[in-house]
Amino acid sequence: MKSLDLLAEARLDPDIKFDHSLPKNAFSESWLQPQSILLTGVTGFVGAHLLVELIQKTKATIYCLVRCDDFAAGTERIKANLEHYLLWQEAFTTRIITIKGDLAKPHFDLSREQFEELSDRIDVIYHNGAWVNSFYPYATLKAANVLATQEILRLASYPKVKPIHFISTIGVFFSPYYFTDNLIDRAIKETDLPTSETLKGGYKQSKWVAEQLILKAKEKGLPACIYRPGRIMGHSKTGIAGNLKDILYLAIKACIAMGKFPDIDTTLNIVPIDYVSQAIVYLSQQKASLAQQSQEHISFHLLNPQPIPWKKLIQEIQGFGYNLEETHYKTWVEELKKYAKARNDKELYSISRLFFNSQIKLFARKPLFDIERIREGLANTSISCPTIDRKLLSVYLSYWQKIGEIPESDRSPEPRQNFSRTFSSSPDIHTIDIHSEK
Repeated sequence: MKSLDLLAEARLDPDIKFDHSLPKNAFSESWLQPQSILLTGVTGFVGAHLLVELIQKTKATIYCLVRCDDFAAGTERIKANLEHYLLWQEAFTTRIITIKGDLAKPHFDLSREQFEELSDRIDVIYHNGAWVNSFYPYATLKAANVLATQEILRLASYPKVKPIHFISTIGVFFSPYYFTDNLIDRAIKETDLPTSETLKGGYKQSKWVAEQLILKAKEKGLPACIYRPGRIMGHSKTGIAGNLKDILYLAIKACIAMGKFPDIDTTLNIVPIDYVSQAIVYLSQQKASLAQQSQEHISFHLLNPQPIPWKKLIQEIQGFGYNLEETHYKTWVEELKKYAKARNDKELYSISRLFFNSQIKLFARKPLFDIERIREGLANTSISCPTIDRKLLSVYLSYWQKIGEIPESDRSPEPRQNFSRTFSSSPDIHTIDIHSEK
């Protein structure tokens, strides 16, 4: 089998150019006060929150690329997704235009005329859409994650240059290269470029290649910024989450179900979705984030400045009345298997198998990350990442209880939201353990 050459994969189509219509040192005000915005990935978790934030913080019409049979079906998918996260308002209908298309197909499955008309209308692009799956190989994810980014760049190149705000992942740095003795204690800066050396996992590889395409386009004149979120969890006010298959959530659920937790010494970084969406939209509206004239790599690490140790997280959970006994990791995994078998709980048994193969992913030591640039960018705003404390965990645990994912305890957290309907899986969530792989 031919080995994967990521450097060879990161080749930008030479026909994509950005210098033909952009005067030197030009900066368009339409980039900061756009009339029309293209947003991809709108039927997912992050996309839903970005859409609402863009509606609230701009006056633009938001063009949403949606995989659907027709316009009406696409619009309904967007509405259903926002309703799922308690975000929908009827007033949004006048600000949203659905574009029937498919990220994984050339020109998004639009005709040449439709593609060119869309390109002519758009002022700014937020490329958030991707197929997020930690188990699929690069070849499977390439069309939706890499080729789609190239088509986004093509769309941004004519007839007028349009800046791109690209949502990537901090996982592009989760490779053995950054875990060597000479690098593990050095904080990775927001100006650092990730290396493909030893990078494993098809999703992370596809995002690395997509980032390279963005950077190559920037060298040709594209104004662009890259945003790298860490582990995205539920909304800090409602607790509503988009990914109940995230390995951290599964670990907590398993601990509560069994009444035991593994004795692991590690630190976890959690960022609520509302912080992520607010920070991205605000930063994207600042001239410094685009820096079109500069060749400097512009990116932001969307991480919590105050990570929480695993045992401190467990201690906080215990404070809500969950009696959890400390157990050696391997013993914990074996006992979880027995617990699941005894109750014929297929989900918990699957979780035990996942943890048997995934200790290195969740509980391994992680690289250090510098977040000075994002600190400076948000310094004069009210946008800050919530601390992972009792207050935030109360919101999360309350939500998990309300939807029946964990049992109530004798000291259950106070509900933060009246969940008056039945929650189901998100209409378009492909997320599995987004940022935890090493």
